[in-house]
Amino acid sequence: MQFADPWLLLVALAALPLAFAAWRRRPPAIAVPFAGGLAGVRPTWRLRARRLLPALRLAAILLMVVGLARPQVGEAEALVPAEGVDIVLAIDLSSSMATSPFGSGVSRLDATKAVIRDFVANRENDRVGLVAFQRDALPLAPLTLDYRTLDTIVSDLDSSLLPDGTGIGIGIATALTMLEESSASSRIVILLTDGRHNVDSISPEDAAELAAALRIRVYTIGVVDETAGRGFGGSTIDGELLGAIADRTGADYFEASTAEDLAEVYDEIASLETSRVGGETFARHTELGPWLIAFGAIVLVAELGLGGTALRRLPA
Repeated sequence: MQFADPWLLLVALAALPLAFAAWRRRPPAIAVPFAGGLAGVRPTWRLRARRLLPALRLAAILLMVVGLARPQVGEAEALVPAEGVDIVLAIDLSSSMATSPFGSGVSRLDATKAVIRDFVANRENDRVGLVAFQRDALPLAPLTLDYRTLDTIVSDLDSSLLPDGTGIGIGIATALTMLEESSASSRIVILLTDGRHNVDSISPEDAAELAAALRIRVYTIGVVDETAGRGFGGSTIDGELLGAIADRTGADYFEASTAEDLAEVYDEIASLETSRVGGETFARHTELGPWLIAFGAIVLVAELGLGGTALRRLPA
C-alpha cells in the first residue's frame, strides 16, 4: 500500500498528543463528604460506554485524515511491453563472403551466420525476416517469431543459392516488400555486404528513396579487411554509398573487420531500436481514500448521535 498525499498523515500525527491529553484530563469535581458511601458503587453501562465517545471521535478523525492522504493498493508500476521491432536481415551471399577470411580461419559468411544466429536468439518480441541477395534477391523467411526455424535457415545459408554478384539495391527492395504492410512501431532493414553494387537492377539510391518514403530505416554494415582500417577506406566496399543509404533513411552505417566487431554492431542496432520503441509504464491502483472518509464520517455521526441520545450526559 502507498499514499498519494502522504504529507497529510502529519495532521493525524499532530492530533494524537492532543487526543491523549484530552483523554487523560479528568472533569473537575467537588468533594462531597456524605457521598463517600457511594465510592464502591459500580458505574452503569451507560457511563462506561460514554467514556468511549472520545475514542470514537478520534477514530473518526483519523480515518478521514488517512482517507484524505489517499491510500492506494494494487500494482505499483506495471510495464507494458512495447510492440516489437520488425526486422529484415538482408545478407550478401556473394562468393567473396564465402571465400574471404574473417578472423582466424573463418570465412566472412560463417562468421556472419554465427553472429546472426546469436542476434536472432536474443530477440523476444521482434519479428525477424531474412533476405539473401547476390545478383538477385531471395526472400528466405517472412517476418516471424519462430526463431528456431529461422536459426535453421540461417545455418544453411550458402553462396550457391543465387547467381554471383552484389545487388545492394535489389536486396533492399526485396526486404522492403516484407515490411511494407507491417504495422509495427519500428520497421528496419539491416543490410550486410562485403562488396560494391555491380549488377543491372534497381539502384541502391532508388531503393533508399523508397525506404525513406515508407519510413523504413535501413542500417548498413560494410564488412572490410582488417588491414584496410576504418572509415570509408575499405577497398572492397563502397562505404560512401552505404553511408548515404543509411543517412537517407534515418539510420546508421557501420563497418566491421572482425566477428567481434560484427556482433557489437548488431547489438548496437538492437539497442538503438529498443530505445526508439521503448515501453509504457502505468500505475494501476485501487483508491481506498473515499471508503475511509465515508467510514470515518459514519463513525463521527454515530458518536454525535450517541452523545446526544442514549449516552448523553444527564442533567445534574
